[in-house]
Amino acid sequence: MTLSDLFEELQQRQLFLDQFCSAWSSEYRQRGGTVYCGKGCSGCCTLVVNCTLFEALPIAAACSASQQQQLQELAPRLKSTADSCGSLKEWLSAYRSQLGPCPFLAPDGSCSVYHVRPLSCRSLLATCSPDWCTTDFSSLSSEEKQSFMAGLDRSAVAFPTHYAATTQEVGRELEEATLRQMESIYGFSLVGCLPWLVWLEQEHRISKLLAAGEETVRHYLEQNDLTNRFLIM
Repeated sequence: MTLSDLFEELQQRQLFLDQFCSAWSSEYRQRGGTVYCGKGCSGCCTLVVNCTLFEALPIAAACSASQQQQLQELAPRLKSTADSCGSLKEWLSAYRSQLGPCPFLAPDGSCSVYHVRPLSCRSLLATCSPDWCTTDFSSLSSEEKQSFMAGLDRSAVAFPTHYAATTQEVGRELEEATLRQMESIYGFSLVGCLPWLVWLEQEHRISKLLAAGEETVRHYLEQNDLTNRFLIM
């Protein structure tokens, strides 16, 4: 199986997830719910996005020259911020507060790589106002947190978040299928922070090392100080 075949199968998974999310949203609206996601809302584009290496490769190929330059400037900040974090909670907070929005977010709030965006992005559907997508919950009082959670539709969301549970579950299953496919071909898989993986491909052509095996890839990353548990998993 060639990389071209793998990408074609990935596209089929992405298409399936898009269709599933559309059907779920339609059914949820018929039950009286609301899906608040729309072009330009972009609140979730400040969150950490993890994806498989296979998902990052088409994005790397789709980047414009200005986006490549932006990633060049972002990469050292990503590494230093990740290195300074001692826990996942700290990393998630620091990413949002110190690194800014997704480098693929266009000035008008739309996704500039929408057609090749990761499965995790496709599966995230907000069932509450987009204002909640940018809220720092650590700054809320106990009463405000309780009020928010009391208003959630527990039959639909991944409690205590306001994001739909079912679409994320399907997205994770499709992502796991992509990882299994990579493992069946190369003997290992790579998952990581989206902009970091895209930068690794642009700057280091990491995909060219896959056929050499996991030990070679891991050695290369370590030798060039490119590893961090929040950036490569």
